[in-house]
Amino acid sequence: MADGCFKDGNQMHGPSHSELVDDQERISFLGTVHGGSGKTEDKPIKVATQMTMDRGGVFTMVKADPVYRFKFFVSVCLCIAYIGMGLCAGHTGPAFPDFLLIVNKDLATSSWLLTVGAFGYLTGTLIFGVLYDRFNRLLLLFLSILGASIGSGTTPWCSNFPLMIAVRIISGVFFGGIDTGGNTEVISIWGAEGRPYIQMMHFSFAIGAIISPLFTEPFLAPKITVFDTINSSFNGTCNISHTSALDISVLSSNSDFTNNSIQFTQRQYWGETNVQYAYLITMIIGILSAIPFLVLYLRIRAELCTDEEHKAKTSPRISVQLTICRKIVILMLLMSVFHLYSAIEDTFSSYLMTFTLLHLNWTKLNGSLVTSMFWASFGFGRFLGIFIVRVVSPTKVLLIYCSLLFISLAGFLVGSLLLFDPMVWMFASTTGLSMSVIFPAIFTWTEENVMPVSGKIASLLLVAASSGSMLNPLYLGYLMENKSPLWFTYLLLGQSLSCLLLYVIVVICTKVCIWFQSDADLDRSSQTNKEELVNVNPDHA
Repeated sequence: MADGCFKDGNQMHGPSHSELVDDQERISFLGTVHGGSGKTEDKPIKVATQMTMDRGGVFTMVKADPVYRFKFFVSVCLCIAYIGMGLCAGHTGPAFPDFLLIVNKDLATSSWLLTVGAFGYLTGTLIFGVLYDRFNRLLLLFLSILGASIGSGTTPWCSNFPLMIAVRIISGVFFGGIDTGGNTEVISIWGAEGRPYIQMMHFSFAIGAIISPLFTEPFLAPKITVFDTINSSFNGTCNISHTSALDISVLSSNSDFTNNSIQFTQRQYWGETNVQYAYLITMIIGILSAIPFLVLYLRIRAELCTDEEHKAKTSPRISVQLTICRKIVILMLLMSVFHLYSAIEDTFSSYLMTFTLLHLNWTKLNGSLVTSMFWASFGFGRFLGIFIVRVVSPTKVLLIYCSLLFISLAGFLVGSLLLFDPMVWMFASTTGLSMSVIFPAIFTWTEENVMPVSGKIASLLLVAASSGSMLNPLYLGYLMENKSPLWFTYLLLGQSLSCLLLYVIVVICTKVCIWFQSDADLDRSSQTNKEELVNVNPDHA
């Protein structure tokens, strides 16, 4: 047995029964992470952690249980990677007005940058959804994070619009790979224990998104105001009197001149942007966050080569037994919910800065601050979600937070119509809070109520999400520039209401399907018992 990150050291005596069980679990886990090695790729790991938890906390489990230790390290690495993803996502809103300057395009045209980024994300989820079920996930995560970091970091250096479009598509592909792999990996390795861990991973995303607008703002192009003098003239009459020092007399004279009239014009323009340096910092952080996955891949590969002949099957996931047709119907409805929610989240964070500049006439500093506050409440909500999902079912969590999202966007619309800044600040914050746990909760809800979330299932959900992010900018940019910036609030409020109603339909449909499935299983079981009874007592048939 090779030593490595799973092994505490060589044993000087024969292995005990518990050690053999630990080895079997470790080997089984290695096959799961390896992906594409047999039929264990999408199975969770059955680890008896309760006994270990009785002996201590997380650090005790990390020290005592080699399987738990590796799962914990993978989760930590994913959290670090998601901080980098959050940094990139947090750039988009504050930096978007500067992208208009870099490529010298208007708002409607530049909105294609958001659309093609979402298209690349959609493509990436499809590609990596297949790859994660066939190849080593750790290696694919390393390549995804590396590609996304480089692509995002080079985007603002492209002053040519078609070139920036191409870079946005490529980086979007890799971001889709990160999201597909991250969600699939956490659910796969933790199984039923994965609720808090997937919330923790997405909380890490929010941390990066909170920090990003704050260190991006100093690099943004400043607004410069210039006053020009167009014309000046003087017109008037002045009486002047003086007393001669030599003669006691008063002399007076009249002088005519024009009245003073000065005309000024005020010009405002954007100065030079240095936003590319903020993206450069993020790129370096992202590349560093990719390295641990390469290290883990090399270590686990050595373990796999040694223990290939000892691989064992892992325990199957516990999920609701539904027919294929019913699963497809529920999955399609769930994809519609994901489509609407993702459209709301990405649009709000990306266009919030632009909306405050166009409609509320805020400065870029205030726009960056409200964006940071949105992400701060978003992150705080995800931190709370780590504990909430332990005691509240995903069904109730999604219903509560979707309702809060609709209420928050309604309040944001009212504050914008009244031009009441405190109300805008407050509901921008509550919007972030209400969005916080919806994304990861959809994955856990699917895992527990419909089917195991494999790479392909995660890919389908993320394709639906990215399509929402891709379509909204196509018409929102045009509406905000040619109609009214308030279309930003109208559109999101309507989509939040649709999202809430669709989710209620999904829950009802799922309960009805489970009820019919239970009746069918009961009838089938009853029929089987009758047949067995007839076979045992043919004379009583």
